[in-house]
Amino acid sequence: MIRTAFIALFLSFSVGTAAQVQDTLAHGHNEAAAHNIKLATTLAFIPGAGQIYNRKYWKVPIVWGALGGVAYYYVDLSQDFNNYESVLQLIIDEPSLQTRTELESLAPDLFAALPAPFYQNSVNGVAQEAMGYMEALRTQREYALFGLLGVYLLNILDANIDAHLFDFDVSDDLSLHPSLNTNRFASRPAELAPGFTLVFAL
Repeated sequence: MIRTAFIALFLSFSVGTAAQVQDTLAHGHNEAAAHNIKLATTLAFIPGAGQIYNRKYWKVPIVWGALGGVAYYYVDLSQDFNNYESVLQLIIDEPSLQTRTELESLAPDLFAALPAPFYQNSVNGVAQEAMGYMEALRTQREYALFGLLGVYLLNILDANIDAHLFDFDVSDDLSLHPSLNTNRFASRPAELAPGFTLVFAL
């Protein structure tokens, strides 16, 4: 009797598993047919477009926000760099000026827009400080450029991964459900035997 019940349990488990796998594969093929991986890969080069095509809409603000934030930082650094460069150009164009005060009186708006002030009062000291600030800004700007490129490449990588995994159904967790199935080996046809059905998604 125990042997018969074990066989019935094994058969019901196998049949339930096979049916679930077949349904899952069929669903995955239907989704894959409607989803063009090549098109998704092409759209990935447009920030956010690949995520939209893969229906990962919640990722779009993250992609745009990251790219926009890094791009804004790069532009801001470039503006500061250009302002210090303009100070150097002012010193070259006005060789008669000898002090920082004279430079500030000639171009007050330019000096007011600088992110960091000058501490030297002589023109030569201002020029040295300006070149030091420009070198630091150049380094930060390179980091910002690498960051912008990194975010863009991550956007492409993310869209490609989602495109290739699009046909995988991960909505149902791996689970094991108890069930009652007809015991084919019982003496009475209507007799039911306990069984389990394994449900998992591919």
